[in-house]
Amino acid sequence: QGASEVLKSLLAQLTDVGKAQSPLWTKRSLRRGFETLHTPIDGVKNAAKNLGGTVNTAFLTAVADAAGCYHREFGAPVDTLRASMVVSTRTEASGSNAFTLARLVVPTGEMSVRERFATVHEQAGSARNTSAAASLEKLAGIASALPTGVLTRIAHQQSQTVDFATSSLRGAPMPIYIAGSKVLANYPLGPLVGVAFNLTAMSYGESLDMGLHVDLAAVEQPAALRRHLDQAFKRLSRTR
Repeated sequence: QGASEVLKSLLAQLTDVGKAQSPLWTKRSLRRGFETLHTPIDGVKNAAKNLGGTVNTAFLTAVADAAGCYHREFGAPVDTLRASMVVSTRTEASGSNAFTLARLVVPTGEMSVRERFATVHEQAGSARNTSAAASLEKLAGIASALPTGVLTRIAHQQSQTVDFATSSLRGAPMPIYIAGSKVLANYPLGPLVGVAFNLTAMSYGESLDMGLHVDLAAVEQPAALRRHLDQAFKRLSRTR
């Protein structure tokens, strides 16, 4: 890739000043909460196939659904929220894994799973193309050359452009044992970095295990959000 393409993509990310849109998740603190949930991985895979997209898109569709339900339960309905998603930019010519952070506006109003998926799929494709040249490795390289004060200001500014973060990881393809005991579930803990919550998923066996990491000043009822996530993934898995 040409240097101009990389620079253009980096500038597009670092100059994104769109504001987070949640009327509920406005406060931030150092107080943390952690919830766990899981769903059958085949249900998510089948939904993605039936809807014509990827597992990542299906995953984000369910999270957007749950976030909207949470807002409606607490009397603050919102049509869209701003999310971040770690996406793979690996190509056949790549010699190793490559990832970038894509930010996109996701629909959170009342609608069918199919309609929400179609919108998320379109938004994710556009965000991925915009961010493709700016891999996390390149961003880290540039960040290491910036003065600490500048880097802090950029990080603070960028954290205010996202309501929640998501990431979906591929886990071990075989059972894991620790000291002779079989690991039954593997719940990842993703970083908050200024967002209201981070939902990170990891496939393990026949399950998609998810860790819900929340800022308790923003998400005051994490159990309610976990409940909405559980229900959203059930709706997704029922989609044909």
